[in-house]
Amino acid sequence: MEVIMQMGNELLVNLLVGVLSVLAALAICGVQKGIVYLKQQTAQLKDDGLRATLDSALEDVGRLAEVTVGSIEQTTAGVLRDAVKLGNANREDLVALSKKAFDEIKAAVTPEAQEIITRQLGSFDDYLEKLIEDTVRKIKNESPYLTLSNELLGDIVIDDGKGKAAGSAV
Repeated sequence: MEVIMQMGNELLVNLLVGVLSVLAALAICGVQKGIVYLKQQTAQLKDDGLRATLDSALEDVGRLAEVTVGSIEQTTAGVLRDAVKLGNANREDLVALSKKAFDEIKAAVTPEAQEIITRQLGSFDDYLEKLIEDTVRKIKNESPYLTLSNELLGDIVIDDGKGKAAGSAV
């Protein structure tokens, strides 16, 4: 019976890894399509100087979003997500982290860059909100094990060669 349970647990872990791999591949495909779409939009600009300025602004905002969101994910968000799941924190606290990232990034982006993005894409604030959401998704998909809490792996036992490690994905 124990062998069957262990095989079942291994099957569940393998299925979970497979599903996460498929989701990561889909996310990468979606990001690539988004990049193609943005490149098509900038290609339509007639003024090469304006296009170069917009590309530079988009790259700068993208890098800043990755650094800011990555920092927040690394230091606060994962722990806070687990606290929300356990009922020890409110979902509003997670929303506040998103707002914090938004405010930090917006404060760091020059008014000129914000203006050119608004002029060409419609709204800097909308673009930044979507960029933050996309960056969080990318970070979570690039490191899926960072987002798995022990709650999900609680009863799974995996032999790591040195003994059994309960609830770990070694």
